[in-house]
Amino acid sequence: MDELQMIATMLDEPPTPETEAAVRHRLLNGMRAPQRPARRAWRRPALWSGFGLAATATVVAGAVTLSSGTTPRAPDPVDARPVSARTVLLAAAKQADAAPAAGEYWHVRALQAFPTQVGPKSNRYWMDKLVVNETWTNAAGVAWSGHREVGARPHSVADELAWRRDGSPTRWDLGTADTPGGGGLVLSTSPRPGDVVKMKGPHTVSVCDKEMSFEQAQALPAQSDALKNALRNAMLDNDDGPVPGSARNGFLQQCLAGLLAEVPTRPKVRGAAYRALASLPGVTSAGRAADEGGRKGVGLVLQSTRGPLYRLVIDPKTSLVLSESVEQTGAAAKVKSKFQRTRYLAVGWTDSGPKAPALP
Repeated sequence: MDELQMIATMLDEPPTPETEAAVRHRLLNGMRAPQRPARRAWRRPALWSGFGLAATATVVAGAVTLSSGTTPRAPDPVDARPVSARTVLLAAAKQADAAPAAGEYWHVRALQAFPTQVGPKSNRYWMDKLVVNETWTNAAGVAWSGHREVGARPHSVADELAWRRDGSPTRWDLGTADTPGGGGLVLSTSPRPGDVVKMKGPHTVSVCDKEMSFEQAQALPAQSDALKNALRNAMLDNDDGPVPGSARNGFLQQCLAGLLAEVPTRPKVRGAAYRALASLPGVTSAGRAADEGGRKGVGLVLQSTRGPLYRLVIDPKTSLVLSESVEQTGAAAKVKSKFQRTRYLAVGWTDSGPKAPALP
């Protein structure tokens, strides 16, 4: 049985009574939400710079629509007998090598959840603001960024209960601090149409916190050892200064993960990134999993001796990253904060040009 057959068998297995009971227990006690990692050394390799800035700005101000179904989807149970991370990653590498590379634009469409804490002091809770962001980049390195606010929903089951105790409001006044003109920051139910803009200036992509041109990203090596060396060099010469030695393994894990879903690399470079991840310590399989849209895949956990847990759900049969999230560990986990979660709706080359994002 080859790797893909093993994975297909695992994904088709029904959940055991033990895993079903574990899910019910999590739902009754409230799902523990991921925490925001420290920026330095563990900063997630960003999407195209204009993409990330547009999304971040939306968290601070603008409209939010409550989604029609406010109950968060329970995650699929983790399989009790997962295929190894190495098997999953090498299977995905084969599929990535053979992925199509034809198309006028490198296209990334993602649904991002930005948690915002709201409610009275006696009943604080988190609402996820949902935003669709898209980028299109052509072979000349010219890029366009699309944006659309989708809605808002409670971050977890516990947050939904607190929201209902608060009367299920649809607007929250976040105060007037640092607001130009003193107009206040309000989250409301007013919908916003999507738009798309052409980014100004020479366009770059962030790889290991180092800005690279489209040509440099395309020139990354397609052999796993050479790719790891190139990313280590980028780590030592990144725009925020060298990464401390104790954090480099975790940072390299995140650099490689960033190449899988965001950066316009060649198919064989994505294959090399999967093989490189398979060779690193601290990468484990969490068994079968699904993103919040119900797409089936395999969960992977990336962890170093320092820093947060970095979780991916990938589809090894297509090599696509379905979703990602980050969770703080140790002393940092005591801080009450959240980190954005991302579900990738489309990644790859396309001939369809830029347009205002549609609702997911």
